[in-house]
Amino acid sequence: MNRFQALLKREVKTSQKDLFTYALVIVLVLFGFETLQSLIARYTRSSFPLEVYSEMFPSFLLLGGFIITSLMFTEDMFGKNTQHDWLMLPATNLEKFASKAVLVTIAYPIALTLLFFLTSLVTEPIQLLFFGNPMALFNPFRDADIWMLLAQYWVWNSVFLLGATYFHKVHFIKTVLAIGVIGLALSGLALLFARILFAIRFGSQVQMFDAFSYLDARYVEQTLTSLKIYLIIGRILYYAVLPVFCLITAYFRVEEVQATDAV
Repeated sequence: MNRFQALLKREVKTSQKDLFTYALVIVLVLFGFETLQSLIARYTRSSFPLEVYSEMFPSFLLLGGFIITSLMFTEDMFGKNTQHDWLMLPATNLEKFASKAVLVTIAYPIALTLLFFLTSLVTEPIQLLFFGNPMALFNPFRDADIWMLLAQYWVWNSVFLLGATYFHKVHFIKTVLAIGVIGLALSGLALLFARILFAIRFGSQVQMFDAFSYLDARYVEQTLTSLKIYLIIGRILYYAVLPVFCLITAYFRVEEVQATDAV
């Protein structure tokens, strides 16, 4: 546990300057955007916007989080001058990987939420004093969609974590391209599978979309029941199996690179 805590402190300390700059950019963007919105609302005599923080939070959580995740292994695993230092750290590969995974998967959403709240806590009284803007502190848990947003972050962050360990350079862009290629391939397979099923059920001469006119109410009901089961299975695969698979694969990728560097 002491080694793991030391690794977490090392990760934060080595990225301290970049993290501070990123946090400062977020604060300035939020303050500037809130001020601009207040100016527009005051001089156009329109209503003051109350959802500024809630609208910007998903962008910083998803896009910002994925970019940070993509850069987590750039220097330690693939930097010519730094990979040997990471290799020689007195910790297991699992501890090294887990320290980075915990920071980007758990610590980042918590820190971002806290930063947004503290920024609103400072910004809103200033807006009230100068523009008469009603107080609207950031409260992500007021909206039930925050849990769905965090669930999406958990899934896709694991994908970008795998991309960070797999690709040597330009991790974020290559991961996005890989997701696009895999998505197109899966879509093609799904259409092919659906076409085969319709051909078996209605014959190969009937067009797939024309087959809907042959469906009776009982068959539609059976199809919807089966679809609900497939949706449940799909959610389990999406929210549990996929991220766990990506995390395990990313860990074994770290093992592979560390073994290669050791040789």
